[in-house]
Amino acid sequence: MKPAIIFIRCRQACDRERIRERVSPIWEKCFGDSPAYIRQFCWEMPLYGAVLASDGDQTIGMALLLQPDISQKAYYGYAICTHPAWRGQGICQKIHEKIREICSQEHAGYFVRPAEPELEHFYQKLGLKTLLWENTMDMIGEYVATLEPIRPDAYVRLREMYFASAGLCGWNADAVDFMCRFGYRAVGFSLDGAPCGAFLLEEEQLVCEVCAPEHLLMCAASCVVNALGGRAAVRFPGNIHSGKCSVMGFDIEKDFYFNLYIE
Repeated sequence: MKPAIIFIRCRQACDRERIRERVSPIWEKCFGDSPAYIRQFCWEMPLYGAVLASDGDQTIGMALLLQPDISQKAYYGYAICTHPAWRGQGICQKIHEKIREICSQEHAGYFVRPAEPELEHFYQKLGLKTLLWENTMDMIGEYVATLEPIRPDAYVRLREMYFASAGLCGWNADAVDFMCRFGYRAVGFSLDGAPCGAFLLEEEQLVCEVCAPEHLLMCAASCVVNALGGRAAVRFPGNIHSGKCSVMGFDIEKDFYFNLYIE
């Protein structure tokens, strides 16, 4: 019996609950997240819908479609997985065929951030093109900064201020608030008493993103690292293709900035 591929679109609260019920077992199996995390994710994140592969009542593959704040219509693929017992049978390919159909009908783009670098080739075989690479480097702080926690909505305003000119693809304050309750910290920093930016910190001293004016970006990153104890890892876009490229029909300018903190 071939698995059925279905799309559940979030139109009302009952759709979110239906998605949660269908994805919870496979999500826990493949990613190890708690039922509480999955429940709050399905209820609080900007969820457009879910593409599911089913064998009877069992969900054997999934991909959630999130709606980021972006100038052009696009969906972000999240929690993409296949049940271990069904891997190697083209389930993820069938899920992405459905996603391609949805995006084609709605004239929308589609993005994923591979969980592991080696998955880049896998997604290329599904028809996606590499837009940018992501690097993580160790930094040693050289400048002194003063840090203080800030509200998620304040962090979102700073992101919009500093990244809007680069084709912002971000998340609203509710989404950032959710992330800050599950392992992230939004922190503002000042240089010589003057507020100049903020950063998002993941567990284990990984600075996922620094919001600051371009001419202060490297200085700001160094300040953040110094304030965290002198050494930390900083994640940043490693390379962006020159000119225009197309991701499933979505044209992207070369200065497009894609936020890196969504896991």
